[in-house]
Amino acid sequence: MLAHPPDPQNAILGIDLGTTYCAVAVVDGQGNPIVLANEEGEQITPSVIHFFERDACVVGTEALKMVVVDPVNVVRFIKRSMGEADYLLEFYGRAYSPQELSGIILRKLCQDASEVLGFAVKDTVITVPAYFDSAQRGATTEAARLAGLNVLSIINEPTAAALSYGKEQFDGSEQLLVFDLGGGTFDVTIMSLEEEEYRARASDGNAELGGKDWDDRLLNFVSDRFYDRFGLDPRDEPQPYQQLYEDCLAAKIALSTEEVTHVPVQFHGRRMTVQVTRRDFEALTQDLVDQCADTCALVLKKAGLTWKDLDVTLLVGGSTHMPMIRKMLRQLTGKENLIVTNPAESVAQGAALAAMLRHGSTERSTKPDPAIDVESRPQNPKRIVDITSHPLGVIALDSGHQECVVMLIPPETEVPCKKQGRFSYPYDHMKALRLEVTEGPGDRRDEVRVVAEVLIEDLPPHKRGTHLDVVYRYDINQILTVDVVDVESQTTRGATVDLRGTIPTERKQEAIHQVRQAVLGSQHTLVP
Repeated sequence: MLAHPPDPQNAILGIDLGTTYCAVAVVDGQGNPIVLANEEGEQITPSVIHFFERDACVVGTEALKMVVVDPVNVVRFIKRSMGEADYLLEFYGRAYSPQELSGIILRKLCQDASEVLGFAVKDTVITVPAYFDSAQRGATTEAARLAGLNVLSIINEPTAAALSYGKEQFDGSEQLLVFDLGGGTFDVTIMSLEEEEYRARASDGNAELGGKDWDDRLLNFVSDRFYDRFGLDPRDEPQPYQQLYEDCLAAKIALSTEEVTHVPVQFHGRRMTVQVTRRDFEALTQDLVDQCADTCALVLKKAGLTWKDLDVTLLVGGSTHMPMIRKMLRQLTGKENLIVTNPAESVAQGAALAAMLRHGSTERSTKPDPAIDVESRPQNPKRIVDITSHPLGVIALDSGHQECVVMLIPPETEVPCKKQGRFSYPYDHMKALRLEVTEGPGDRRDEVRVVAEVLIEDLPPHKRGTHLDVVYRYDINQILTVDVVDVESQTTRGATVDLRGTIPTERKQEAIHQVRQAVLGSQHTLVP
């Protein structure tokens, strides 16, 4: 039990659903964000599941112990597959989606938190990487629903980390660069911290870059050395592969404090020890570090700032312990001082603080006003402002009747938001339209993802060229609602767009594009 437990009627869990580890926090009766220990007495819970029979599994440390013993029945890094519609893993004859597997983890987190508090809590604020797209955010919400939780809002992990930092160290007005490199995802966000408001200014990242990529490079290096000597590859079988992965992970951690380490390899009766120096490791992964540096520069440009404008660089995520990452950031920023958060606590604590600020009312609704100002203690802001990570648009026809993408919601738009574009009917007497919602930068269909199709029916029939407005409403969870307004009659038809599970299985890292501003107006007609 906590020394100062929160009021059961107002308790909200802040959950950091991480790729490798999770944490849960709550604001206690004295207004302090407290990380809640799990059933095993740990502050963090490994994001690992072990199935030992059909519909039976364990989560956390007990599951982590089985990664070498029974690797084919262990789930790890499932966060990287969130939102993939056709991604399934099968255990004992039953297939599971990433949402279902993440839901199993969330259920354990919630149950353990309720045990500590002494009462059940279902309301949550969950963090996601800032660069998660709509499908990934929707999948996270679905995972929570499957776990029996009520998601009040989704908050970006860098925003949560900034809240946690601000509560303890913020003084005055600061420009904060949050560098978040976890086990499986990577984000960079620039935030303006003011006494009344924490505002995200720009963000970018890669939901498929994280510490695991450094692990894999080291594993491949060691495996290749073993193969060169014996003609055998320990990556070919699950158990030896998993044992080698664990040993390479330990070696990566060791190289953060040591110049040299050794990785033992045993496969089919052959043994050897591979020496790895920090210099070797840095050379193997230089391109990954360069990706991080390029993203930092891009975000700075988006925010319209220079390196001299930044006051603080905040490091979030266990992978920021690597010396190569800190060296890169010191070179970029020109500042020696880097603020290091406790990755096991800061994001979950920030989520709990966000829950208090956005939803901390005895009269709260499950659909609160996202911009509501609530009274808080002086060291907490009264308003949290997040921004869109990806532009949203619609497929239309230009004046030459060729398909194009019209951007309605640019990136870095404050959420919640309402944006609209004016179009026209492409043919006479149309009564229905099929809207294709796009996500990502680009002017052509092949440059973006079509993430949803919306059928709008029962429109008033008009002549070709009659105006209509397409209205996008994007809420604080970055969930989209679409309305089509017939301008002449002011008839409105709308739909809420379910963007869960719309990412293709094989995603490629997007190229970094300059933001293109689409020209709206009646020169565009909608695709029939």
